[in-house]
Amino acid sequence: MSALAYSLDDYVEDLRQITRSETDEKAIVRRVEPLARKLMAKADWVTKTHKTCNPDQGFGVHLLHEEPDHSNAVFLLAWMPDRGTLPHNHKTWAVVVGVEGDEEEVIWHRRDDGARKGHAELERGTNAMLAKGKSSCLLSEDIHSVWNTGREISMSLHTYGRHINHTDRSEFDPEANAERPFIVTVQEYAARARSALFPERALGHKARNRVLGGAPSSCNLPKT
Repeated sequence: MSALAYSLDDYVEDLRQITRSETDEKAIVRRVEPLARKLMAKADWVTKTHKTCNPDQGFGVHLLHEEPDHSNAVFLLAWMPDRGTLPHNHKTWAVVVGVEGDEEEVIWHRRDDGARKGHAELERGTNAMLAKGKSSCLLSEDIHSVWNTGREISMSLHTYGRHINHTDRSEFDPEANAERPFIVTVQEYAARARSALFPERALGHKARNRVLGGAPSSCNLPKT
């Protein structure tokens, strides 16, 4: 990899700068999205290990970075063919970039008021294909589902304001009008290995004096 290539460490430091200077979710995802695409434009650091999937849940969740308070969480997700998720929210902002394969994303809209615990009424909205280099931006209460429509494992980069197992988020069963907690199994070896190689990155370090660059954001936020 070229010494001038935009690296995962560069991306993490840019996330820190953005989230220190912004509090509005829409502003954050619009600044993060072009940087996430920039990171994955040359993803030669992705290994076969990142394609490992958990057959029980149908996908693998590979943690690349999170801060000690679980903020600025970065994952690579690997999706088994013809597998995916039920509709779910994140309870934090999210930026997703396609890495390999084709994933169908469906946006869902909640039509009840949330007053009944465990009950939710959803309406299916628009869908789009997330291919290599394409992106999706979501806010805390946005609901989507993801499905690998191909015959091979697909991959995507997911960046969240907070680690998704620490947000009290939900998944939904539209047929049963049900809502329940959504916790995923996470492979954390990638983050541990990275921390061992770059301990100053894991602990935080003085911000570099550079301007955050990149292409304009192509975020199309779901309409409620």
